[in-house]
Amino acid sequence: MTTPHTWKHGWADAYAYRNGAIAEEFLDLVVKPSLSALRQKHLELASSDDLVISGFMAHDHRDLINKTNMAFCLSIQSLWEQQLRRYLGDCVGSLGIEGVTADELEHVPWGERINKLFQYVRGTDLTTFDSYATLNKLQLLGNACRHGDGKSSRKLFKLHPELCPEQYPSVQSVQWRVELLAEFVDAIVLFWVDLEILGLESFANEDTRVVTRIANLRNSRESRLARITVSS
Repeated sequence: MTTPHTWKHGWADAYAYRNGAIAEEFLDLVVKPSLSALRQKHLELASSDDLVISGFMAHDHRDLINKTNMAFCLSIQSLWEQQLRRYLGDCVGSLGIEGVTADELEHVPWGERINKLFQYVRGTDLTTFDSYATLNKLQLLGNACRHGDGKSSRKLFKLHPELCPEQYPSVQSVQWRVELLAEFVDAIVLFWVDLEILGLESFANEDTRVVTRIANLRNSRESRLARITVSS
């Protein structure tokens, strides 16, 4: 891989059209209802007159809630990573881009190497997207949830100490909130919105439908940008 390719809008962008909506549907239809039901169950256990239930069982249920949050974080990370890799693969295939192997598309790790791959395939810097910092937090937290405390968790808590305000932070003690998972989904949606804006702007024409679509997308992105900025 050498010189980055100039942006070309193609089938890959059309295939990615619903990526943001899919992430939102997962949050609204799966994550939020499940966590709400678990929280309600915990309240019932904690308020029981039976000390065994209000003590031991409620404590165990709190642990279940934390493990569920970790599982959902991993699911959101996996969803995002698969979307990004599929998108790059579709770009390579539909635009006839040479010098990128299937192995790279499948296994290149998050960070500098995937940034270089994205730069080469799309001709733009992945790190300049407003969603990048939050997506990077998602990757680090997802890796920490998968592997436990280690390199990713140390980097995560250095960048985002608010996630675990303890003297010796651990992924097992992360302060989980549904708003944190929603923040990650907002970042995913924002990324795909900004990608669509870049694609439409590449047409460089004054078609009313294109101009209107860009304006609508710019309006819709502001609320998401505000939410991830406030949360971070």
